[in-house]
Amino acid sequence: MWQHLESGIVRAANRQIREFETYSRAVLDENKRRKRRALTPSPLLQVRRPDRWATNPAFNPYLVRKRAPSIAHAVTLKLKSGSYLPGRPAGFTVPKGNGEDRTVSTFAIADEVISKRLYSSLMRKNSSRLSGHAYAYRYDRTPHDAISHIRAEFGREQRLFVAEYDFSSFFDKISHDFLWNAIADLGVITTPLERSLIAAFLTSYPPSLDTENQVNPKPRTQGLPQGTSISLFLANVAASQLDRSLERLGVGFARYADDTLIWSPNYEKVCDAAAALHSAADAIGSPINVAKSPGVRLLLPADAQTHEMSGTKRVDYLGHTLGLRSTQMKSTAVNRIKSRVQNLLFTNLLMEPLRGNQNLDRLTATDRDYATYIWQLRRYLYGPLSENQVRRFQRGSVPDMTFQGAMSFFPLVDHDSELETLDVWIATQTWLALKKRQKLLSSQTAKQPRMWGISLDELIRLQLPSDTTGQNVDLRIPSIRRIAGIIRTAVDTYGFGAAADGAQLYLYED
Repeated sequence: MWQHLESGIVRAANRQIREFETYSRAVLDENKRRKRRALTPSPLLQVRRPDRWATNPAFNPYLVRKRAPSIAHAVTLKLKSGSYLPGRPAGFTVPKGNGEDRTVSTFAIADEVISKRLYSSLMRKNSSRLSGHAYAYRYDRTPHDAISHIRAEFGREQRLFVAEYDFSSFFDKISHDFLWNAIADLGVITTPLERSLIAAFLTSYPPSLDTENQVNPKPRTQGLPQGTSISLFLANVAASQLDRSLERLGVGFARYADDTLIWSPNYEKVCDAAAALHSAADAIGSPINVAKSPGVRLLLPADAQTHEMSGTKRVDYLGHTLGLRSTQMKSTAVNRIKSRVQNLLFTNLLMEPLRGNQNLDRLTATDRDYATYIWQLRRYLYGPLSENQVRRFQRGSVPDMTFQGAMSFFPLVDHDSELETLDVWIATQTWLALKKRQKLLSSQTAKQPRMWGISLDELIRLQLPSDTTGQNVDLRIPSIRRIAGIIRTAVDTYGFGAAADGAQLYLYED
């Protein structure tokens, strides 16, 4: 656990530094664009360092990297003597999408290195003890594997009974006594040091959400600290008895942490599975939230007209909406994409004209701010790929690569009509925003950029020569349906390594 600890701490600090500097460059680049667009100083974004960096130097990656040898030496001595305890984590909240917040813990850099090494060691030795239907926080499973499994199971049936139940604050309420019993029952392979480290993180102080309030914190007596690596392994262990119960009942299921979807063509089996889920919830210490749980329903084909009990034609799971024959993005994911597009449109095309602060030098034969919008939209949807590359992949073979961009989280979406509708929405919103921009600015300048006043179809296909070089400027509006089809082909050809690993699907769900 302490071998090469100094290099591990340096790597972790460097990773956080890269992330912060990438964020800082993005803020500075956006501020440069705002200055170019505006006649007078426009509201600029501020680069914000995390508050925890100032509160505790153990969180500051620049200081940690500088002091890595002494930090590694001190932590190694504590590990060898059995006296190691993680420091109190910092905390922040993220919205859950239901009006509530989730509290996430951020441990000091050295503590997180220990937590990640502990997770890696335990997962490497014990992954075979976990159910094949448990997809969360594993090296050999991803959320895409869960969606793929569900699709295959649903596709064989004309109707299915499905059970959907939500736990109440699963991570926060897991009983420590239950967890230790589950570790023993599952036969988890651990060393004495690993067991002491599990205990140390389980009983660590709750996160400090108020940097001014650091007085007399009490050790944790239940629940897992969200946001640290070892909790990911322990969450799977806590649910392992539920997995075994469902496997013995012979129902189909997929579990991602506490998010469990159960199905079977046999109603009695699904009811038995629901009873097993309630029993497991009571034992774990995290009861079922009945008010937010749809319960047992009949899943029907999209064209079904009547049914004899509470029915549905789709279920939501891991950012997707799944029917018996279709896989779509969940509505919250679609809304998140729309919100990002609207933000890009407002910032680039409408913010300064509405303030009466537009720099008219940006308007030549080409509306340069519109060109910036297309570049940013393409980057968001395609990653680093150009429109020409995407169209070439569409016509020919798709290379073995990891695709980026928003649709890389959804390689299994096959509802092309939904994607085409989203493409039409993006193009229409772009055309309307440009039309409004023209109305706001046309009286202030005699220059009429060539993309002003053209039809929607012309705007979608727009390519113009550069004002300065004469070279072609590709201003075609990116297509979600086009890149989704390419990523789908890449996954069919090379596997899920061609897409983002899906760990951030909840960003598109919450």
